[in-house]
Amino acid sequence: MAQDGLLGKKLIIAFTDERGNALQKSPEILKWSVEEITSEEKKHPVGEENEHRQVLQSGYKGTIEGQSPNTAYDDIVDMKQQYQDQFGGTLKFVIFTSETYKDGTVRKYKYEEVTFDGYKRSSDGGGKPITNNLNWHATRRVKQ
Repeated sequence: MAQDGLLGKKLIIAFTDERGNALQKSPEILKWSVEEITSEEKKHPVGEENEHRQVLQSGYKGTIEGQSPNTAYDDIVDMKQQYQDQFGGTLKFVIFTSETYKDGTVRKYKYEEVTFDGYKRSSDGGGKPITNNLNWHATRRVKQ
């Protein structure tokens, strides 16, 4: 049976720049997603009965979504733009996650060479909070 409330209670997410410096402000995260990026190669050699399949893992992607209790989302977007203007490249980040499962198992991962894109901000008006959304992509995930 599904259990409510993992995010914020049993799932902890932290952000640093690629040098390991923690961001001054952490974005509030109400929704978090992660998906493995793979490519597939299939071969069915002539005269052979079976098809050969190889799946190659090439990274991870996902989104973070939350409200604006501080300037963290804007700070990330501003940092990216400032880095691009100064150095002409793409600023990379690191995402750390720590999740505690129902049986007490703790699993920690480090997502490396994280880049952000697709920043969106929306509001329904009428005093409702502003919602921020950022897509992310990492080259690899390392078990800590």
